Amino acid sequence: MLSRDAEVSVIIPCRDARATLADAIRSALNQTVPPLEVLVIDDRSRDDSAALAAGFGPPVRVLAGSGRGPGAARRMGVEAARGRYIAFVDADDIVDAAKNERQLAVLSAARTETVVHTGATLRWLGDTRPPRLRSGGERASGRCTRAIFESNPVCGASVMMRRELILDLGNFRADLPISEDYAMWLAASTRADFVYLPEPLYHITRHQGNITARTALGALCHWKAQEGFRQAFPDAFNALPAESIRRYMIEPVLAAAREAWWRRDARDARALLTLAARLAPEDEEIRRLARRARLPMGIVRLWDRLAGQAMPTAEVR
Repeated sequence: MLSRDAEVSVIIPCRDARATLADAIRSALNQTVPPLEVLVIDDRSRDDSAALAAGFGPPVRVLAGSGRGPGAARRMGVEAARGRYIAFVDADDIVDAAKNERQLAVLSAARTETVVHTGATLRWLGDTRPPRLRSGGERASGRCTRAIFESNPVCGASVMMRRELILDLGNFRADLPISEDYAMWLAASTRADFVYLPEPLYHITRHQGNITARTALGALCHWKAQEGFRQAFPDAFNALPAESIRRYMIEPVLAAAREAWWRRDARDARALLTLAARLAPEDEEIRRLARRARLPMGIVRLWDRLAGQAMPTAEVR
């Protein structure tokens, strides 16, 4: 068995997660190869998540986050980590007790430029649906830039990799509250080998509070991750088929922008439609919706009530 000298730092970004955080921390601690430390990055929780985490004592450390979301929290955790290897657990998830041991067995024999991710299960809070296995992870194996660009098959929080590699790649993007892991895997794919362990060692919890439920924001951040990849790694980006770029970078923005408008998404519709109009200036519908999105959403909703129709069925995509 590997010893504690393996030096794994586990990073747990956290905001208002009191109901699930203790289980996440316990699962990170109760490993066959225990971590050197567990860093809980409390992202300005309004509940007592920070106090709960601090109550565990060493090797759990609580750091005060900036309130900017998981990207900034992960970045802070990597910067503060003392371990040679970095692993993650989201505050509402848990990991199998053998996860560190299985991943370290690969990393300790591999070159620095290696990313190890695992199979995962999806479970729903309150058991509202039966759990199921997450599919597709096997597509991210070896050098897999295209697979990651097109469908991001990596269960991001299941990853373990060397801290040195994360820092060499520029660390996680603090400006991305969603898709910060996607941006990192795109960058890593230009120089690292991905190794997939099919055993479901990570357990994802789905619930209404998941930030990924914000579909418009997710589409916007996904594009920002891809655009950052294009700018930072032009050779790798230009090697992608033009059809892949259109289908997996442009079209999702256009579809999400239309949906956000007809859902009257006050948070993110305007930014998404502005981007969509720039990406597809020839699309008359997008241009029209982008102009409408300049109006305050309150006025749009008032018009909906007066017209007696919030979502014109002829224009819904």
